[in-house]
Amino acid sequence: MEGEKRAAAVAAMCMLLLLTLAKPSHQQLSDAVCECYRQCYAGCKAITLPRVCKVECAGGCGGANGNNKVGSCMIACGMDPVCGLSTAAIDRAGAVACNNECEKRWGGHGHAN
Repeated sequence: MEGEKRAAAVAAMCMLLLLTLAKPSHQQLSDAVCECYRQCYAGCKAITLPRVCKVECAGGCGGANGNNKVGSCMIACGMDPVCGLSTAAIDRAGAVACNNECEKRWGGHGHAN
């Protein structure tokens, strides 16, 4: 009986550990980045595709106050909505493509940082 209780407790702990590790990261953009993003996105979406605006605005606004442009851009790629604004639906392939665009645009090989 004691062995069964111990095995059940170990199994429960393992299950809790697995559930904790399986959760996706819920990184958020700062309030300052979101304020900038909202203004940028509102103007940008009127002239180009929403996915382009997500990369341009998140990275551009991420550079404000010395923040990481690539990091802010990649965080936005995994979010919908971004800063309260609904964007294009995200699937795994779309998020990977968005992250690649962030790296190309803001990773030091695109426009000046």
